[in-house]
This record gives sequence, C-alpha cells and structure tokens, in this order.
Amino acid sequence: MNIFIQGMRRSGTTILFDIFWEDGSFDCYYEPLAAAKKEAIGGGSGVHTVDYFEKVRNCRKAFMNRYQKLENVDLLNYGAPRLPQLEFEAEAPEYIKEYIKFMISQSEHAMIKFTRMYCKVRVLWEVDPAAKFIHIVRDPRAITASYLFGKGQRNKDRYPNEKIFFKKRSNYSAWSSFPFSEYILGTPEYSHLKKCEDFLRILVIWKYNFKKTHEVGKNLFGKNYLLLRHEDLLCDTRNTLKSIYDFIETPLPLHVLEWTSKNVNSKSSVYAHNNPQWYDAFKILSMFEEMNIAGYSIDGK
Repeated sequence: MNIFIQGMRRSGTTILFDIFWEDGSFDCYYEPLAAAKKEAIGGGSGVHTVDYFEKVRNCRKAFMNRYQKLENVDLLNYGAPRLPQLEFEAEAPEYIKEYIKFMISQSEHAMIKFTRMYCKVRVLWEVDPAAKFIHIVRDPRAITASYLFGKGQRNKDRYPNEKIFFKKRSNYSAWSSFPFSEYILGTPEYSHLKKCEDFLRILVIWKYNFKKTHEVGKNLFGKNYLLLRHEDLLCDTRNTLKSIYDFIETPLPLHVLEWTSKNVNSKSSVYAHNNPQWYDAFKILSMFEEMNIAGYSIDGK
C-alpha cells in the first residue's frame, strides 16, 4: 500500500510524517521534490533527531544511476526554491513520474509527504490510482500567522501588533510565499487584489492550494481520499489517529498512539481571533465555501 500526503506548507504535514516514521511499517520519504541539500533534522517539527533528507539524497543517487536521461540532480527540486512557478503546472515531466515510481517500488508499503503537488494530484493518481491520499489542512488564520511570524516566531517583530499585521504590505517571502502569491494574483480571478496586504497574500495561497488539492483529490481518489484537519490531530489525538488508521485499513499500533500522545502539542490557537478583518478578508476572497468544506467556521470554532 502506498500513501501520499499533500498539504500546504505550515499545515502540519511534518507531524503526520513523524507519526508514520514512528510507526516503522512504512518506507517514508520526506519532501522528495525539495532542494534537500541541507540537513532537515526532524523536518519542520524537530521531534525526531533524524535528517529526513538523507534518505531523499540517497534515493536520488540511486535513481540517477538508473535513469540516465536525467543529467542534473537539481532538476528533482521541482518547485520552490529553484523555480516556484513549476508548482502551478498541472502536469509533471516524465522523469518526475519515474522518480516517484522509483520510490514506491523500493518496498511494499511506502509513504511520501508532499507540499509541492497541490496542482499535480492527478499525477500522483496516475502513478498509483489505488494509493491512499491524505489531504491535511490547517485553519487559514493559523497558517497565515505561522508564515508571517516565521518558525519559532522569529520574525514576529515585523508584525508587532494587530494593526501592522493586517495592514503591512511588503515583498516578504517566507517559504516562497511572495512568488507564489504573485503568480496567483496574476490570474484573472485574483488580479484585482494585486499589491494586497501581506496577510491577504497567504490567505490567497491557502484558498488556491485547498481548492486544487481537494477538488482533484476527492474526484480521482474517491474513497481513498481523506481530508484531515491538523487541529483534530492536536486536540483529539486518539480518535483522529484511529480514523487515520481506519482509513489506511491498518490497526492502530499502541506504540504510535503512546508516542503521538506524548510528543504532539495539544494546543491550537488563532492569532487575533476576534479581529473583524479576518471576516472581511474571507469575504473579499469569497472563501467561506472552502473554509466550510475544510471544517472551519467563520469564527474559527
């Protein structure tokens, strides 16, 4: 059985990856379309003291030896940071498809975590139409604050109060957010929002990412598509884990439940939760339908 995970950056994909890594039954690949040049100790969560990219680098070497048509390993960084615009292509070159096929051919049970395949869900389905597809989402307000404040809130001084948070306009580009938003804002649907506020740019990315992943994923994978809320994993760990393992038709291992309960932070909050500018932004972007499908009410409950 193969499992594909796709979620927007900062949506909790690494925590889900950590769980499958801890399980030990799956051959796990962490962001195989990333640059993968630097170490990723524990990925975004830091829970495990393992360089998740080491496995990806080793896989690339083996793939390059086998797939002689590919001359430059850097081409396997398909998207940001090399060329962010590649993430918006619906198709993928043959070598990317062969690369994914190569990964899942290495073992009976493979799990691959992506943040770059939101426009290429069909590609994953074509690689393995019988795979389980997990679409993980997170409250768009929480993702927006995570992007703007940065990992460990190291950039929070850029947005020291709510007034600046909701009004600042810049070319700030955490996790390639500026080129992503520029691309989307260049499309007819969003062109009227050109030069919008920083926080609105992240909401634009959230809506675009969610729609692309959900519509194609649910349509193609059908019963093998699971929409998973990051907040449920944090706040209702046992039942959410049970639902994930029911979905992949595998008994929930006790050691996975114990490890997750111990290591996953149960707190979930939204920055400036009561500020009416969130509502105004959702209205401007006409994103209430997407939020409802994802399981988020207007007030975040």
